[in-house]
Amino acid sequence: MSNHKIPFIPEYFKKNRTTFVPEWIAKDKHVSRIDKKVPAALHESLAYDHITGDTPFILRGGNCVIPYKGIFPLDIMVEKGSIVLVGEDLSYHDATIVGVEGKYIIPGVIDPHVHLGIFTAFDTEIVSETRSALLNGVTTIGCYLFSQDSYLDTLDEIIHKIENHSFCDVFIHLGILNQKQLEEIPLYYSRYGVTSYKTWMCGIPGLIPDVEDDFLLDVMEKIAPLGEDVVLNIHAENHRIVTRATNKLKKAEPVPDSLKVWEQSHPAFAEAEAVQRASWLARQTGVRIYFVHISSKQGIRVATELKRENKNIYFETTSPYLTLNLEQDLKFSYKMAPPIRTSDDQNSLWSALTEDVLDTIGTDHTCMSFEEKKADANLWDIPPGYPAVGTHLPSLLDAAKRTTFPLSTLTEKITASPARIFGVYPKKGTILPGSDADLVIIDPVLEKEVTPEIAASRSDYCLHEGEKLIGWPVAVVKSGRIITRDNFEREKDSIRGHYLRRE
Repeated sequence: MSNHKIPFIPEYFKKNRTTFVPEWIAKDKHVSRIDKKVPAALHESLAYDHITGDTPFILRGGNCVIPYKGIFPLDIMVEKGSIVLVGEDLSYHDATIVGVEGKYIIPGVIDPHVHLGIFTAFDTEIVSETRSALLNGVTTIGCYLFSQDSYLDTLDEIIHKIENHSFCDVFIHLGILNQKQLEEIPLYYSRYGVTSYKTWMCGIPGLIPDVEDDFLLDVMEKIAPLGEDVVLNIHAENHRIVTRATNKLKKAEPVPDSLKVWEQSHPAFAEAEAVQRASWLARQTGVRIYFVHISSKQGIRVATELKRENKNIYFETTSPYLTLNLEQDLKFSYKMAPPIRTSDDQNSLWSALTEDVLDTIGTDHTCMSFEEKKADANLWDIPPGYPAVGTHLPSLLDAAKRTTFPLSTLTEKITASPARIFGVYPKKGTILPGSDADLVIIDPVLEKEVTPEIAASRSDYCLHEGEKLIGWPVAVVKSGRIITRDNFEREKDSIRGHYLRRE
């Protein structure tokens, strides 16, 4: 009788589970790196933080979540920063066996929507916020940069800071705010491998200007000829409708006592209309477009129709929209644009993930302290934004458990899908031989209370603060190095993120 133990699988992860074994495993029976003559018992299973440097190791006994394939028990061998083998009962004479029984292993999470350097220096947040990301399962971020000046004067320095100070790998989205930047797009693409750009149909007062349709069309026409790998990211809200609603509400509610008033100032139909309009303009140019942070049921209704007609269109939502709603009587520190909406909107977002209307889940992470947030001021004077990358994965795991949402689908939306859209797949976003060894080891039944210390941002508050969430990363493999909260300080000087040039 076999002594092999089947790892425990909670009921909420069994939905849509398959027993598929990939062809590349079934056919490859003579892989030189598998040494069946070395019994696993010869290798002592060590604590995660005993693996250092380029030591080859095998993660054994876990449930691998391979996007688009399913969840099944497989071992993963890692060496020199890469995955070199995925298969059953792997052994290799130089590799240490690391037992991960009862855990789930997913690709390193990719948060495609992060802002750094808005309320404090980029130099500070490239350290603090990538630390927050890494310790909580996010190994790659898509960082938005915006400025009124040419990026040609700053990109070399920013990339240098990423290479020398970031704990995550980073790809860059550039905000296109004026004619000079518009004309320089081909240079950003050819010199720096930037393949994603952003416009704001509804900006942030005092920070980012609104974009009118003529300029939006100009940006589309500039990007489209660069090729199929280039994508335009769009913040879609009708700024005139938002301004009209805001002015009316300021008169009616000069001192609001609830975030419900803020939600009314950004009507859901303003989002839906802008998505429809931008999509029509995009069809005239053939450009690929990616709508960031879809927040509403009305937005989803329009997106569903557009998806049927246009294969070059993608939609993102965020973990805060999926895990928070206005029925929770949220604090003013949760103010965001677009706003957190109702449970009905939230349910529509989850359904849209199941139906593949929504392609990715980001955070729209915008770090600020409680003082910078001005959260005790009048609601109208509080800037939008919140730290979210540190609570991204645990909040989604907890919500998936409570709603029986399949872990396999969730994993696709936070790993492979953003990797494919933004040109870093299969180096990132999957568990395959040759892919980077960026992995997250998850304990699906671990329950912890959310605190700013666990979120590990420079912010002194966090989303879901005080809540107990179930499902947490217990270790992260970054470029082949096992990182835990216990060993991070010891290992941090050896952890280096990279700028991901895309071409």
